[in-house]
Amino acid sequence: MPPRNIIIIILTAVISYFCYEKARRDHYAGLFAEAIDHIESRYVEKVEHRELFEHALNGLLGKLDPYSSYIGPQEFSKFKEDLDQEFGGIGIIISPNMESGHLTVLSPVVGTPAHRAGVMAGDTILKVDDESLEGMALRAAIERLRGLPGTEVKITIERGGDKETHEIAITRAIIKMLSVLGDTVNPDGSWQYFLKDHPSIGYIRLTTFGEHTVDELRSALKSLPNQEMKGLILDLRSNAGGLLTAAIEVSDMFIGDGAIVSTRGRGGAVQSVEMATENIEIDEDLPMAVLINGFSASASEIVSACLQDHHRAVLVGERTWGKGTVQNIIPLEMGKSVIKLTTATFWRPSARNIHRSKDATEEDDWGVRPDDSYEVKLTGEEYGKVVAARNRADWGNSALQTAEGSQESNALEEPTSEDAVAVPEVVTSDETEAADENFEDPQLRRAIEYFQDQTESASSSAEAA
Repeated sequence: MPPRNIIIIILTAVISYFCYEKARRDHYAGLFAEAIDHIESRYVEKVEHRELFEHALNGLLGKLDPYSSYIGPQEFSKFKEDLDQEFGGIGIIISPNMESGHLTVLSPVVGTPAHRAGVMAGDTILKVDDESLEGMALRAAIERLRGLPGTEVKITIERGGDKETHEIAITRAIIKMLSVLGDTVNPDGSWQYFLKDHPSIGYIRLTTFGEHTVDELRSALKSLPNQEMKGLILDLRSNAGGLLTAAIEVSDMFIGDGAIVSTRGRGGAVQSVEMATENIEIDEDLPMAVLINGFSASASEIVSACLQDHHRAVLVGERTWGKGTVQNIIPLEMGKSVIKLTTATFWRPSARNIHRSKDATEEDDWGVRPDDSYEVKLTGEEYGKVVAARNRADWGNSALQTAEGSQESNALEEPTSEDAVAVPEVVTSDETEAADENFEDPQLRRAIEYFQDQTESASSSAEAA
């Protein structure tokens, strides 16, 4: 057969295949459009075409896995703010007051519009732009506090025991959320990156992996007096993850060579292997401990698994969540909305699996486990006490000084600031409160014991020499 005829046959086959695929897709698209037409014309109540479309996309992506989803224009704005670590707002840490139904200011963030306008820890927000917050859902209240930088919002607050109300007009600005925190706060709002009761042990908390996390962590590490340090604690507990690139760069700060993480696509094909670049930010001989728990996920698991596999840190706490998938953000409508689609899985340097499948058992290999003898499980009550103790350390002093009438703000800067998060309200009796003041975080204590053991071991070796 002449070569020309062979080429014609091949082209005909290829064109036929694509025509078949297009016809198959058009058939399903037509079926969807037909169903939409029936709903719009015959459903008992009037429905918006856009609403039906968004519900359909949510259903389509939601059936794939728990992490693929459609993010509409309004939700995408909030999603982007979380990753960018900044938003338009006034700059306050808030908590719902279960008793009054309003919001309580735990602290204004130093240097923000709320701080400059005189908002104080302990203030109760009654209204936003004359609209009562009583009984309003937290997210709805948050949306009213946030807004475009340069716009004005009026809040009505109640201060002190006299129930006197005040109206404060505040011009919104860009609020930058920190993702790297320490143990205690200086009066100017900066963090101390070492343990208050153990100043020779560095302590750094990562609350998320955002656009500025790497720079924040690098700055925190440079502030540590390396020559006086006995160890460094990296607290990744309840860190749900964030940007893959941030997790890779954070890991790269602590290891000199080797793989950090690999990603695999459809069929298990390796897509990429991320390698260390020798950009170490801290002495490789400095002992490290990483705190993890069941709410440490995704990027947190990449970092903790990498440091464990390279024997760079001991892992203390509880087994992590087990989210080992990568989601790509794919824009729709010229970037107004997006789909978050799972496109790959990520694997440890040891090539072990991290992702917990829906039918996985406790015995299966998923997540990141603490090192032998360093597993410290918390009861629900203990976990609540850990959170309460952390909240007291972060915000307690500020609230106390304000209640005493001091006009000198000791407000604390918190990355999930203002309307970004609700801090659980802890209601206790005076007796329980006094007892909880002496509560010691069991997982943190175990990490401290690790450094003490390392110091004793080094001393014994020196004496033997």
